[in-house]
Amino acid sequence: MFPRGAFDARTKREKRCRTRTTPDAIAGLVYADPAKVRVLTYFCRIVADGYAEWHMLKNGDIWLRFRTGEIYLLTKTTITRIA
Repeated sequence: MFPRGAFDARTKREKRCRTRTTPDAIAGLVYADPAKVRVLTYFCRIVADGYAEWHMLKNGDIWLRFRTGEIYLLTKTTITRIA
């Protein structure tokens, strides 16, 4: 039993989110625009560090989900927060 205020060892372990879509597949969509390259490079680092995961949808949009619960939809021209 753990004393009050102590963390359970099982709750401290978290699974790292994995990338289902390769960064190369996503980066290939935005090479024409340097601003998009910079933003997606930042998101790629976040995914690689395990703080988020992303999935490419059939229409080419990207679904970005952070471990903290935020979900974003990245389209060709906008980034929309879903949750």
